Amino acid sequence: MSAAPQRFAQVGGHASTLVLSAGDSSIVNKPASAAEHQWYTALGPSLGVEDLIGGWTPAFYGTLTLQGKMGEDGQTVQSVEAEQIAASQMLVLENLTYRFLRPNVLDIKLGTQLFDEDASAEKQERMTKAAAATTSKQTGVRLTGFQVWDSTTQAFVTTPKAFGKTITVADLPTGISRFFYPPLSPALPFELADSASTSSTSSNPATSARPSPLPEDLLIPIFSAIILRLKQMERMLSSLEIRVRGSSLLIVVEGDPAALAAAVDRVQAEAANPSSRPGAEEEDDDSDAESVSTTDGEGNAKPHTLLPFDVKWIDFAHARAAPGEGKDEGLILGVKTTRELLEGLRERLKAGEEESA
Repeated sequence: MSAAPQRFAQVGGHASTLVLSAGDSSIVNKPASAAEHQWYTALGPSLGVEDLIGGWTPAFYGTLTLQGKMGEDGQTVQSVEAEQIAASQMLVLENLTYRFLRPNVLDIKLGTQLFDEDASAEKQERMTKAAAATTSKQTGVRLTGFQVWDSTTQAFVTTPKAFGKTITVADLPTGISRFFYPPLSPALPFELADSASTSSTSSNPATSARPSPLPEDLLIPIFSAIILRLKQMERMLSSLEIRVRGSSLLIVVEGDPAALAAAVDRVQAEAANPSSRPGAEEEDDDSDAESVSTTDGEGNAKPHTLLPFDVKWIDFAHARAAPGEGKDEGLILGVKTTRELLEGLRERLKAGEEESA
């Protein structure tokens, strides 16, 4: 695969909140709120869930603090005042798209309540109306935005978050198929990503209404694996007394058909024969750390470490412990709804395969 990789994408949330780290595409820097910093450093690790940080969420590598601005000579020319330090902190997090050649990325906003209990009365009323006016209140999900690689035009096709705010509950199966398998979605006006922000290899890409789909024989087992992961997430969340408002489920699927097939084959081979996993014999030897690293000397993912898909829980600016309040029903409903949507889509694809057999 000689195409230049596209391993960073932000499809939901506030614009420009993630900054790709210079010199290492495997990490991103995110402006830190006090609550999200607390989640990664204290609250999350205290919940007693194995691999919560780094397994269920992006890996957390620490924080960066802006101490001042540097002049051309490398000397600090403007210091940051003490009261501004907290506002200038950045979380150093795993870039969830770097282990993909062409990452198809879907951001799903979770929960039926979108505001903190300590929010102003005005904000609570506004966010309550927003949840009721979209799919959030009834289902615990809102499709926030997504990008899909079109192998025909060699460009990413993006769907903005406005799409998720306009569809109804009845439209959700169609909406999610628009990301996973566009032929099952009505011909809606896709927005072709700005060529400056894509890795398009075509000098004159066509403005196709639908991206070309990934092979069904690869998608069906990926659906099954994602569904299993979501079932595990439902069980995990059911054991916790927390409240997390405005978090998201980020689903990434390899969008390049050849890269996806290679990644699926590798994962299946490793599952059948764990000793065949690259670096398996050297993992316990610190001197061989480079042999099992997922990145090369330039901070790019090594080809043999590319993933077929990933599912992560993200965005914890409004997370708190809730002892005695029970589980977060709205959050769990969102995960359950996502699972059921994927189960329905998987069955539709299976039925199509049977009809064509």
